[in-house]
Amino acid sequence: MKKLFKVILTTVLLACIMILPASAAQEQTVNWGDTNYQIIVPGFIGGKDITIDGQTTPAIVIEKPTINSENRYHFFDIVTTDTNATLITSTVSTADTVVGDYMVDLQDGRVSYIPFFTEDFNSISNEPIYFGFSYRDNNFNVIKEFPLWVVFQDKDTTTGNTN
Repeated sequence: MKKLFKVILTTVLLACIMILPASAAQEQTVNWGDTNYQIIVPGFIGGKDITIDGQTTPAIVIEKPTINSENRYHFFDIVTTDTNATLITSTVSTADTVVGDYMVDLQDGRVSYIPFFTEDFNSISNEPIYFGFSYRDNNFNVIKEFPLWVVFQDKDTTTGNTN
């Protein structure tokens, strides 16, 4: 009887572990090892290694954001405690093409990241997208730079919904 109970318990635990990643999207803070510079990522699912130009590189997996009323996408919030950082610049690209950019003043060390795209986001969201951030000072000098590769999953995939 104990053996049967262990088998059932193991099966239930394995089933829960397999289901957990499919429904575990949540807000997560990413900071590249320096808490003075971070992003808050809604719909964070996890991290994984991807291959870009034959090289393995880390990426985060997030739920694909929905388009807002202004026909744009909110990806994350950028936050810093560095009072010298006054501006964020960013380039958005696929492995081989620049597909957007962003430049905006920080407001009290924070800004929503809503880049401009030169390509249709839906048509490129099935491949990894690179967001290269630069925190800049009043003189446009780079204070910190951070690379970020993102892999998107449809919300239906991450939540288990079939709609």
